[in-house]
Amino acid sequence: MHRHLRFLLLLALAAPASADRILTEDGKVLTPRKAREEGAGYRFTFDNGEILVPDRKGILSVEIEGDMSDYVPKNDDEKKKLAEGYVRYRGKWLSKAAFEAELKREHDKSRERTEELAKHSEWRNAWTRETPHFIFKSNTSPEVLDYYCELLETYYNLMDNRIGINPSPALRRTKMTVNIYKSYEEFQELSDPRTGIGPSTLGYFWSFDKTLNFFHEYSDPAQSTWVALHECTHLLTYLIEQQYEPQIWLNEAIADYFGSSKVERDAKGKLVIKPGELQTDRVLTVQQAIKVGKQGGAQTGGGGGQRKSSGGLSDRPDTKLSELFFLSRDAFDGFQYAHAWSFVYFLNNFENGKYQKNFNRFFKGLYTLEKGIEVEPAPGGDKMVSPENIRKFLFARLGLKDKDQEQLEKDWKTYIENIPIMGPEARLKRGLYHMRMFEFEEALPDLNAAIAEGSQDPRAWWARGRCKTLSGDAKTAVEDLQKAVSMAPLNAQFRFDLSSAMLGRPSFSGRRGGPRLQSDGEQVKFSNPEAKREAGLASELDPENEFYRQWFERFE
Repeated sequence: MHRHLRFLLLLALAAPASADRILTEDGKVLTPRKAREEGAGYRFTFDNGEILVPDRKGILSVEIEGDMSDYVPKNDDEKKKLAEGYVRYRGKWLSKAAFEAELKREHDKSRERTEELAKHSEWRNAWTRETPHFIFKSNTSPEVLDYYCELLETYYNLMDNRIGINPSPALRRTKMTVNIYKSYEEFQELSDPRTGIGPSTLGYFWSFDKTLNFFHEYSDPAQSTWVALHECTHLLTYLIEQQYEPQIWLNEAIADYFGSSKVERDAKGKLVIKPGELQTDRVLTVQQAIKVGKQGGAQTGGGGGQRKSSGGLSDRPDTKLSELFFLSRDAFDGFQYAHAWSFVYFLNNFENGKYQKNFNRFFKGLYTLEKGIEVEPAPGGDKMVSPENIRKFLFARLGLKDKDQEQLEKDWKTYIENIPIMGPEARLKRGLYHMRMFEFEEALPDLNAAIAEGSQDPRAWWARGRCKTLSGDAKTAVEDLQKAVSMAPLNAQFRFDLSSAMLGRPSFSGRRGGPRLQSDGEQVKFSNPEAKREAGLASELDPENEFYRQWFERFE
């Protein structure tokens, strides 16, 4: 029997012995050995230690199950029931026989789900779903898979209504494949090496094999939704005109604008996507650059690709339209990414949408290569429109002349300058972004500022601790991660990263050249009781995460 399957079956067989159940606000079902009220919160006893949640934050409900040995009755009626041998279970008082029957029924149900999850936990046995426009594959869970099926089909219909998705006859008969991995590590390990993705890549669309690829981030699902929509934008613009080779600044700005969407359900439960959400971190970057430009700052840093370092964010002057329109792929870094997005955001929102309708006409016309656009051959046999002609077409659609560029730029920068940035939120968001891109030198100043400015988001301490661990400063990293754990004691990833920091070693692995464990082999065991405790709690708080389990098994 496969080791992972055996582990999950043991969990299932142990289920009836678990006394209590916790339902968390993020949808997890946890089964500690005991859950008891303490003050205004709860104390949970797990196999690997106790967790105190003083304010009940993150807890939807706690259900006392079968073990009533130290249960304190709330009134005389409960006291009588306890004396008669009744058990409080799922909010009801049951006789011993009824309780045992209910336990068996739920145990069988739990075992079925555990076996199903185990069966599909390996990528080769992942679940698949076919929808009108995609073939999905994922080894997360049926619920996560269903969400992304609904999300991307909704997004396809939204973009089809706006632009008109009209694939070639051959592609019309071919459904794009969407691969959704259950972890970053697996995404990095199983992605086709020919793509050349780096350790900071969160997702990608590859026209060569017609696949969209990303992973589900359980600790921050909103990040995964953003990646899914961003990369799906690239997929859909590819379907509009398969031979068009887009210009980098516009292609990424469009994907970022539409990827930054509010996703919610309407009164009937239907998923609704509203593109164009404000990205405060990008606004902050452009605002700082405008300030440097006014002070006569000199350009530093630069170069790189979309997912490479942004260079020195604090000393780079703002990018002018005359530069933005002609940026090469090599020069398009995170700093330019913020400028490109902000320009598209401006065109969609300035003066109550003054340019929005005409910008949408420009976007649709360019990507469908409508009649009248000057098209040139591109390397590899594709088609392209030169930066000069893209600018010309944009100005024509906006009803502007060449002489209007100076005023357009002034309006753009003034508009961005006047967007209010609320407290430390922008610094935290940008810090989180750079942390995920493995740009620790860029992340730390923002995370320090977010904390100094009063952030109460535990991710600020978690991200700073993670950056410090991966930069070799494990001692202060432990302090930050302990703070994050104290603020969010039921967060499995915080405890996993704390365990890693306590050992003074990075918690990532992968073949793409990112931070990884020291090459000590899987046989080497760790001997650190505190780190083991945190690793064990992480595994119990997220029992379906195989990477956490493997980490915990390395402790003596």
